[in-house]
Amino acid sequence: MSKAPSTRSGTYMAVFRAIESTKPAEERLFHDPYAAAFLSGYHQTLVSGCRIPFFRKLLAAYIQLRWPGTHTAAIARTKLIDDMVVQAVREEGINQIIILSATFDTRAYRLNIDKPVSFVEVDHPDTQSFKRTRLWELIQSPAVHPDYVKLDMNKELLADVISPYFVNQRHYNKTLFLWENLTTHLEARHAEAMFGFIRSFPSGTQVIVTYPDKAVLENPKQYRGFSRINDTLRRAGENWDYGLDPRNITAFMHERNMIVRYDGGADKYRQQYFGEKSKKMKGYEYFRVVKSELR
Repeated sequence: MSKAPSTRSGTYMAVFRAIESTKPAEERLFHDPYAAAFLSGYHQTLVSGCRIPFFRKLLAAYIQLRWPGTHTAAIARTKLIDDMVVQAVREEGINQIIILSATFDTRAYRLNIDKPVSFVEVDHPDTQSFKRTRLWELIQSPAVHPDYVKLDMNKELLADVISPYFVNQRHYNKTLFLWENLTTHLEARHAEAMFGFIRSFPSGTQVIVTYPDKAVLENPKQYRGFSRINDTLRRAGENWDYGLDPRNITAFMHERNMIVRYDGGADKYRQQYFGEKSKKMKGYEYFRVVKSELR
C-alpha cells in the first residue's frame, strides 16, 4: 500500500532481518532466508560479511552510531509481531492475514504456523512486481501463495480495490490486519478508511499497527538520533509527518470500535526479547506497536 514505489524503509528492515539471520540459530531471534534477495549488491556484500561475528558487531555498532536504536528496535519489533501473528492463528482462530504496505515482508513464507491460514498483501504494483520477481528467482515453487492486491495510495482507497472475494468471505474468515509504519498524513487518511472498512468485519477481527509517538515530531531534538533518521528517510521521499499520542491510544481505538490488547515502544519490546542486554540499547523508544481487536 505504498504511496509510491519508494521502498527505502522496507529495504532497511530487510537489511536488519538479513543481518539477524546470519547469527547462529541459538543466538538469533528469527531466521529470514529471503530478506537478502531484495537488497542491492552492496548491501548483500555487507550481509555476507556479517557471517563473521566481529564484522557483524562492527556493522551493528556503526548502525547504532548513525541511526540510534533502529537496528535493535527493528529486530525486537519483528519478533514481537511474528509472535503476535503466530499466537493469533494458533490460539485465537485467525485464519486470514492481510498485510498493508507489505513491501518486503516475508512472513507468509518464513513463519511456521502449522495451521491453515491465507495471506493477502496490499501494496503499490511496482513494489509487488519487484518483490515477486525476486522471490520467484529464489523459490521456484513456493509452498505458500499469498494473494496480491495492488493499491496506489495516491489514487485509490483500500475498500475500493480489495478483491470482492475478501469482502464476501469476511464473515467466514477471522482476519488480522497488519500495517507497519503508519507515519504520514496520507497514510493516516487511508487508515481511517481502513478502520471504517473493518467495522463491517466480525467481532474479534484484529489490527496490528506500528506508529511513532507524535511527541517525536513536535520536539525532534529531544529524541536521540531522530533528526538524522528522519533526514535519511526524507531524502528517500519517506518523510514522517504523522504520529499518535500513546497516552490517548486506548481512547483513539475505542472511537474506532477497537479494544487495545497491547501497546508499547521499543524500550518495552526490546526488554521482552533481549532481557538485561536491552538496558544498554538506546534510541528509537518512540516507535510503538499497538494491537487492537474489534469489539
